[in-house]
Amino acid sequence: MESVVMLPASALDAATQIIDTAEKDGVRLRLLGGLAFKKLCPSAGGPQYFRENKDIDLMGRRKDTKGVVEVMEGLGYKPREIFNKLNMGQRLIYYDMRNRRRVDIFLDEFVMCHRFNFKESILAGTYTLPITQLVMTKLQVVEKSEKEYLDLAAAFHDFEVTDGGGQIQGNEIAELCAKDWGVYTTFRKSLEALLAKSGSPASGDGAVVAARVEKLLAMMDSAPKSFGWRMRARIGEKARWYDLPDMDEDAVFG
Repeated sequence: MESVVMLPASALDAATQIIDTAEKDGVRLRLLGGLAFKKLCPSAGGPQYFRENKDIDLMGRRKDTKGVVEVMEGLGYKPREIFNKLNMGQRLIYYDMRNRRRVDIFLDEFVMCHRFNFKESILAGTYTLPITQLVMTKLQVVEKSEKEYLDLAAAFHDFEVTDGGGQIQGNEIAELCAKDWGVYTTFRKSLEALLAKSGSPASGDGAVVAARVEKLLAMMDSAPKSFGWRMRARIGEKARWYDLPDMDEDAVFG
């Protein structure tokens, strides 16, 4: 008789359980989304930037797809069967029916409003993607809710913008933006909106966030732009430069 694995009620504990179980089987999974910010950013757990985190978002490697399926089903998660068959090797969705929780797993690429290959990034972190990549996943959201701003504010509050090291690597973001006008435009709009939410004039924690955001904007603007970037800039916002992910309302929990 197979033993039943108890899935933790806490989303962060449940995510840790998945990652630890996968690691034992040689499968690399790392957190992204709100839980990743809560894991990395002390201020994300404080009153100013706190938000609820119910669901789990993970990044994995396409080559580990079979192992990911075995880990999730071995723990007792219910697969979204048709979606998983259609998106095998790209993205998987599972459910914790007891705790009414959804688990989204992206493989190699994070695809929402923009597309980013994080295949190498998942080798760097312990339980999460590095903070630079986490910031990118929030900056790329075109139609933001308050939760994206809270996660970004916590990140810029707790991490410096630098040319490298274990902080928000502004050079990496600037280099990416210098190659892709669409990413640059979405990121700039996101950062400008975050600046506006930091307060005018910004003070206290808001001043810290604003100074770091302004530094990143300056790095993005000063980076030499590619030929493709300049050609796309001529068209500007007359043509859409991003995708809008389909609204995905789960009916699994009723």
